[in-house]
Amino acid sequence: MVTTTVDLPEVASRDAVSGFTGISKPTLARWAMEGKGPKFRKAGGRVLYLRQDVIAWLNSLETGGSAD
Repeated sequence: MVTTTVDLPEVASRDAVSGFTGISKPTLARWAMEGKGPKFRKAGGRVLYLRQDVIAWLNSLETGGSAD
């Protein structure tokens, strides 16, 4: 569960995505190398995430609880 109220900019750094999701920067970096996590782009050696991609990825995750 995300407990932060940090707003995510339209184009976000890994640091901003980490603050928004509560997922550590090392985990986001590892997932990027493994082809997991939200889509990202590289520009000038920086890893950048589009807000719409982060939100879409979060919405694609399974939720907990019972289907009953």
